[in-house]
Amino acid sequence: MLERFVSVVAGMALPFLLMAACSVALSGGTDHDRSGRGRHRRLAALLGLVAGAVFAILRSTAVLESRTTITLVTLTACVAVDLALVIMLARVARTTPRAGSDRRQPWQDAPDSTAHPRLLEVANYVACVAIALTFFRASPDVILQLASFIEPGETVASSTMMLRVLGFLLGWGAVWLVAYVFRRAGALAPQRVFGWTAVTLAALTALVHLTSLLQLLHAAHRIQLSGAAFRFLAWAVNSQSFAVILASALLLVPLLLAAAHTLRERPLAENPAQERLAQASATHTRRWVLASAAGFALVTLTLTVGAKQLDQKVTLSEPEPFTLREGRASIPVTSVEDGHLHRYAYTAADGTAMRFIIVRKSGGAYGVALDACESCGPVGYFERDGKIICKACDVAINLATIGFRGGCNPIPVDFVVSLGAIEIETTTLDSLASVFA
Repeated sequence: MLERFVSVVAGMALPFLLMAACSVALSGGTDHDRSGRGRHRRLAALLGLVAGAVFAILRSTAVLESRTTITLVTLTACVAVDLALVIMLARVARTTPRAGSDRRQPWQDAPDSTAHPRLLEVANYVACVAIALTFFRASPDVILQLASFIEPGETVASSTMMLRVLGFLLGWGAVWLVAYVFRRAGALAPQRVFGWTAVTLAALTALVHLTSLLQLLHAAHRIQLSGAAFRFLAWAVNSQSFAVILASALLLVPLLLAAAHTLRERPLAENPAQERLAQASATHTRRWVLASAAGFALVTLTLTVGAKQLDQKVTLSEPEPFTLREGRASIPVTSVEDGHLHRYAYTAADGTAMRFIIVRKSGGAYGVALDACESCGPVGYFERDGKIICKACDVAINLATIGFRGGCNPIPVDFVVSLGAIEIETTTLDSLASVFA
């Protein structure tokens, strides 16, 4: 349950927060205009989710032999559109007057202050494209968890399966609720300050997508990074959960500013009714800001304490020894006859550290494959309750399919059985080194 909850929050929080930020930053104009723009953003998010679900299905059924081309195109589009969104949001923020003209709530902007209607429309169209692409990029890995709700040998109505479903649904509910609270509270914050916060959040989203793009280009040998550049890229890739925490913290800043203004002393209104209205408005603002702080705490605890708890639960077993002779890796069949997962480490000719696994399947056959798959990369597999599990997405692999391509199956490796040993050509392993690069 916890694993499903953490993975959904980590994967989907940033798209929902981006949508919430755009909803507040582009809230100017008439009620009819705001309603129309909000509907367009919701449709864009839905379109991104549907496209992501289709992409996830194609990946899981092995219809797409390689997803690199689609991923490269969509990531490039994400970076370009994100930068366009940064520019448009900055133009909107610059046209928003400073706070202070609203007599009822002096910490907010004037209710009739707004950017030019045409500018808001263009910015909203750019935001819709950015939201659709962001949801498309984030959703496939989350949706693929559906394939692991029922593991081989489990009944449909098992308590374990129900907990997985509950964690999955609670994760979606949590990210939606946090985004909703930030949007409602953001409407009470200074519009100009929140506008620049939205600009920063859009820039952070662009940085996340750029990091993923550089990672893909490096893995595909389109670019070569080394030294400090490679170390920075590795740090950025491993810090994407921190980017989600930072995004929620950014949205909290203007809200705390609004709450701080409600605590300042102000002259009493001449009309008692106006005074009561001002006090009620200040209390309303503080309550929404408090709810936003709770949302920030939920995201932070999920991606720190929750993720750490999961990391402690799953560790890969240590590699076992094997023999290298005459250009072949040799593993005695007697060492893998127990039917359990056996892991081995190998250093390729170009210096790349690799891992491969061997499992004895039913009928005396052997599954020999890399400790990596095309869907999740070189994250690795582990054994749990007699099942081989992908560490990235928690999918249980059918033993009979190990050694065959498709879905989350480990990438197969050619081998022969000779004189009581499983033998793999080192040139075969060297040719697959790019998977671990």
